[in-house]
Formats: sequence, structure tokens, C-alpha cells
Amino acid sequence: MVLLAAVVALPLFFYGLLWVPLAARVAHWERVLPKQRATLSVMRHEAVLVRSLRAHGGHAPTGTALLSLIEQQAQLRSIGGMLSELSPRGSHKAEAVFSKVPFNALVRFLAGLGARGVEAAHVELAPAGVGLVSGSVTLAVH
Repeated sequence: MVLLAAVVALPLFFYGLLWVPLAARVAHWERVLPKQRATLSVMRHEAVLVRSLRAHGGHAPTGTALLSLIEQQAQLRSIGGMLSELSPRGSHKAEAVFSKVPFNALVRFLAGLGARGVEAAHVELAPAGVGLVSGSVTLAVH
């Protein structure tokens, strides 16, 4: 009787403690991995864009206030409404605080500023949803 119970319990034990968690992890990664690969592809494309803009080099425009340039570029990149605060930090720096901005749009915004001689000196971002980030960027004229 005990032997029969062991023969019946062993496959159930294997199924419940090994197979089900393993199958759940495989299913999870089958869902997540294609999304991660797509994100990686987009980020690689954005990296090429950033490298080309850096190689192009740019100079900060003379006579244009840094805050005005940042605000203009934010509007141009359609993230002006997500710019919750813009404040000067000395004569050649400014801090821009964003709320729930698409990460790709923020990268394009920073690349556009880089082409005009303004670079991100300090970045603090946190996830704010799928593809969205919130945080602050300190921008400096170089």
C-alpha cells in the first residue's frame, strides 16, 4: 500500500514542485524576451543617432538664453507639456524636471540639445510606466 502511494505521489510531486514553476518561468520569458529585444533594437538605433549628433558637434548659440533654448527644444520634441520645472543653476547650467516623459523622446531632446552645444551634466531618472520616465536633468553649456 505504501509502495503504491509512493508511485502515485512521486509524479504529482515532480509535477507540482518542478514542472509547474519551470513552465511558468518559460512562459514568462517567452512573453518578455521579444519586448526586451524590441527595446534593445530601439536603444541601439537611438545610440547611433546620439553618436552621429556628438560627432557632428555643435556650439551653443550666442545671444540665446539657455532656458529659452531648452524650452524651445522641449516644445520641438513634443515633450514641453511634460517639462514640469525649468530653473537656472548658475550662469551656464539649468535643471529640467520631467514628469512621465517617453524615454525615446527624452533621448531625442537631449541629442538635439547636444547638437547645439548643451550637454546633460547630471541625469536622475526613474521609471514612471511602460516606456516612461520621470526625473531631473542638469544641462550645461560646453
